[in-house]
Amino acid sequence: MKKLSLLLPGAIALLLSAAPVLVAHAQSTPTAPTSQRMQKQNRLNLTDAQKASLKTIRDSTRQQVEGVLTSEQRAKLQADRGQGMKRGQNWKSLNLTDDQKARIKVIRQASRAQMDGVLTPEQRSQMQQYKSQRQPKPLNGRQTL
Repeated sequence: MKKLSLLLPGAIALLLSAAPVLVAHAQSTPTAPTSQRMQKQNRLNLTDAQKASLKTIRDSTRQQVEGVLTSEQRAKLQADRGQGMKRGQNWKSLNLTDDQKARIKVIRQASRAQMDGVLTPEQRSQMQQYKSQRQPKPLNGRQTL
């Protein structure tokens, strides 16, 4: 019993000293969408100016889309992101109206057009090639034939 009482404070101290390291590692590990985006940017050989322009467009698009949402939907989206929910899942849980879906679709289409305008013709061609090589996404959990 006495040995256990000596081990317990040491174990607690070890856990407490490791916690900041684990938190720092979790915060520095890139999320899947970010690392995938970086891989795409690297494959396209984007200039620093192009990367900055694309980031500005993405940030603007995010703000515009969030402007379409109600305050409750924005709060739910933030909470879902904080819990690590996948992007497609949290959007489905927002119960968007048809009007909201249509407005978001227009915003995203405009964003894609702006992003295409930042790319050179060669980069656009590469992007189309990468898109054609992707696996099709399943519809409602089912693979398409």
